Amino acid sequence: MRKEWIIEFASGGLEALNIMSNSKFDVIVSDMRMPNMDGSQLLQIVSKQHPECIRIILSGHSDHEMVLGSIKCAHQYMMKPCDTVVVKSIINRACNLRDILKSDELRILVGGMKNLPSLPNSYNLIIEEMNLTEPSLAKVGDIIAHDVSMSAKILQLVNSAFFGLPQKMVNPQQAAIYLGVETLKALVLSTHVFSSFTETSESLDFSLPNLFNHSMAVGNLVKKIMGSESVDQRVKEEAMVAGLLHDIGKLLMLTIPDHYKQIQTFKGDMGCDDLTAEHEVLNTSHAEMGAYLLGLWGLPIGIVESIAFHHHPSRLIGHEFDVSGVAFEVGEKYEKPIDSSGSTSLDVKEYAVLTAVHVADALINQKDCDSDTTEFKYIDMRYLKALGLVEKLPEWVVCYEKVRERGG
Repeated sequence: MRKEWIIEFASGGLEALNIMSNSKFDVIVSDMRMPNMDGSQLLQIVSKQHPECIRIILSGHSDHEMVLGSIKCAHQYMMKPCDTVVVKSIINRACNLRDILKSDELRILVGGMKNLPSLPNSYNLIIEEMNLTEPSLAKVGDIIAHDVSMSAKILQLVNSAFFGLPQKMVNPQQAAIYLGVETLKALVLSTHVFSSFTETSESLDFSLPNLFNHSMAVGNLVKKIMGSESVDQRVKEEAMVAGLLHDIGKLLMLTIPDHYKQIQTFKGDMGCDDLTAEHEVLNTSHAEMGAYLLGLWGLPIGIVESIAFHHHPSRLIGHEFDVSGVAFEVGEKYEKPIDSSGSTSLDVKEYAVLTAVHVADALINQKDCDSDTTEFKYIDMRYLKALGLVEKLPEWVVCYEKVRERGG
């Protein structure tokens, strides 16, 4: 890859830090076991000195405990021996993510994230369960599946190349069972990978329960919408997780309190929505910030792109995220020709996850939808026309009504 990448090699951690002090790097790939300073220690320093740098650890089979110890400083993990194609794909994808966020300041912020706030009740429940002599994996998995932050973090770990799964796992409950009791205990009790930001959220008048309730409602409606679609179970699970995680970028706002206050002030002064205020203050939104983080963590492309474009899916058409080396541009306009009927030859199934997340979020945000609704103020009608799905709206509204009747 020397003709495509500018690469520097170091024989150890200290040499790597010296090299990085003189040049800016997009990605660092570190072995775990090295003399004087192991990979975890190196990446901890890199995360503080160069938070914008994407950090990848390369470990052997015997490094399981060391990998768990590095979960707060590494974005992704690879298992030795590692196939060349896998290495290139992971690095290419990591580099492509740069185009999601245009702001260096926000890349530094998101790249430096070690954990995200969980609901205090969820946090307390999982601590209590893991302290039991024989904790229930089923119960732990259920707690995790109902918490946005915990779900994202556990999926980051289980989907890393370190575990070598043949395909991405998108079910948080299955992920908990797969990792097992000892690994989960290490995550919860030793590395403190889950946390509660109650004081921070309260000081900003930010309601974690409201956000998590909305996320669960969207996830449930996505499940309902996907239930009648002719796609395989894996796609349905991916869609539900994307629905659960679609607003995870809003949790990142808690880590930039000054910007968050500016957004709320602008929103109050101008009488606009959150999305408009975020773009005005940050030149991006919680959608792109959340997608960038989950992309760094190696979650499936379908989930990442659905989160990035869940407000304006028509911007994705023709600009899909390509892990082979071409990144999509957030904000690009729809360019494919639309015929007189308003549709194109696009594969509806290819966009099934994004469609379900977008529609579910839009209907729940509108709140007052019913069978008589003719105007959908949050739905990207251009996108639905392009896919020939406008006639599906009444069916989706029925799904929304059923979810609402059941209380989300």
